[in-house]
Amino acid sequence: MRKTELFLIISILPLLAGCWDERLLKNSRTVYLTGFDLEENGDYQTTSIIRDMNISESSRGEISISNELVTGKGGSIKEASTRIDQSVPGNYDPSKGRAIILGIDVAKGDIYNVLDSLYRDPRVDLNAKIAVTDNSANEIITHLSENEVEKGEYLYELIHSSEMHSEIQEITLRSLRTYLFDEGKDFMLPYLSKDEENNEVKINGAALFHDHSFTGQYLSPDESTLLLLFMETQSKKAILTEQLDKKADGSVSYNVKSVSRKLKLKKEEKVHADIMLQLDVEIVDYPPNHLDKQEMINFLENRLSEILTEKADALFKKLAANQSDVLGLGRELIAFHPSIWKEIKGENYYEHILVNPKVKVNVRSSGIIL
Repeated sequence: MRKTELFLIISILPLLAGCWDERLLKNSRTVYLTGFDLEENGDYQTTSIIRDMNISESSRGEISISNELVTGKGGSIKEASTRIDQSVPGNYDPSKGRAIILGIDVAKGDIYNVLDSLYRDPRVDLNAKIAVTDNSANEIITHLSENEVEKGEYLYELIHSSEMHSEIQEITLRSLRTYLFDEGKDFMLPYLSKDEENNEVKINGAALFHDHSFTGQYLSPDESTLLLLFMETQSKKAILTEQLDKKADGSVSYNVKSVSRKLKLKKEEKVHADIMLQLDVEIVDYPPNHLDKQEMINFLENRLSEILTEKADALFKKLAANQSDVLGLGRELIAFHPSIWKEIKGENYYEHILVNPKVKVNVRSSGIIL
């Protein structure tokens, strides 16, 4: 019995030798920001910022950080990344990449051709932010490498800040995959550009997608905020400013505290989507004041309701013109009206839908002053 136990222990020992798939940080070239562009000849160009941590032996182990801009080209994204891996010492490691930028030519094609290799790589961070630029990703990343200290973190925080202010849809590489394979819902991504005057990268709004491709149009931050309210996916902060009249002091700023939406779908010549959106708001800036009077409250509620209804109508006409069903009306039809969906389903099903939006604003708070 003792010999049997000893034999089993000796047999198991080789299996306990330690980790067999370790990746040492000292051997890795860590990528913090990556962008993809499409060349005229059909090849892909990958641009990355690699961060190195250098430990000084002569300075009591002090760590210095350096960043290197690298590029690679190939017939596929994997080949382009392999070119970079072959050209740098160490192992090309995308596990710390916090943001991904798609050049405009890539975005206007099928973006899944680019993302497929990322989803297949277990090292890629699926919580990375993803954005579209109005030019090339290489241009944006080159600018960041020359002007921003934190590189990838700067872009990540820029996108995160816009998400917290309900200016763009909160979306990551992980959540994007669910939209790519949903035939009844589209999505929008942050739309980046380089501000030549201030020499900085900024978010212009949200790029509209239909199926897997950028439509070429984008929503302004205010339009995107309004759409997020209709989607009931706004963040804690959703501040809008409306011009009540042409006077210099005729504007009001307000924060949306809560949202309630009612959606009715019915089939006539087209599918009519009647959407009633109720907003409870807090006034955060209104110089004329007089908000202690009910007549003024009623005026603001009626005027804001009228303005937002007009803007919502223009917004949904813009979505219809781009066949971009970001609201997910197709998904509603699939789930609750399958017979209607069966009649209209197809790549351009949104042209069979007519959206009739209405907004009702309720002023619930006027701030800490009357």
